[in-house]
Amino acid sequence: MKWFIIVPFCLAFNLLQAQFLYTEIGQTISSFDYQNSAGGTLENLQSKSNSYLKAGYQFQLPGDKLSIALGGVLANYGAVASDALLDNYFAWDVTYAGIQTGLSYAFARSRAFEFFLQPTVSLEYLVRGTQTLNNQVFDLTGENEFDNMLLVPRIGVGIQYPISNKAALFLSYHFGRSYSLVNANPEDNEKLSINMHNIGIGLIIQLPGCNCAFNNF
Repeated sequence: MKWFIIVPFCLAFNLLQAQFLYTEIGQTISSFDYQNSAGGTLENLQSKSNSYLKAGYQFQLPGDKLSIALGGVLANYGAVASDALLDNYFAWDVTYAGIQTGLSYAFARSRAFEFFLQPTVSLEYLVRGTQTLNNQVFDLTGENEFDNMLLVPRIGVGIQYPISNKAALFLSYHFGRSYSLVNANPEDNEKLSINMHNIGIGLIIQLPGCNCAFNNF
């Protein structure tokens, strides 16, 4: 019976001794997959580049290859389109905030460089959004297709390089696709998904008391 108490306690203690703080900033190239209630799509829908920001904690599991991250994300998505038949111009700019968790697995090392695989999932909610139609701008807050919770799984790879025994820089690339968790109007068959490519640079820092050091420094 004592092992049921001691083992979880030791695991929690190890996690507390291996904490990191990370922050990341970069560019998101996003595109929209839209389908109206009749099953039609909007042609000539083009991708758009925006920024994103992430920050949070990373907990290294026993060993030095696998870690768990938990933090916040602020992401901007957008798209542009035109209708040659009606001579219309469309543009969407939306900002979502949410929480993100995921794993980071170091699958290879070469000298001071570390290569990692990073699956993540985030839960995001609209904080602001606009749609431009020719010379008119519309607020997207409250619109069924945008103003709901998004589940965004991503998969990515990256490379990390220590700049001291307490900090490291990393570059990463992730691909994700959003899924709506809530249909604000169940009778409306409109569907919207956001595809995204994230390219970013970040910094990871060991917190005080971390009984660890970056490899090969």
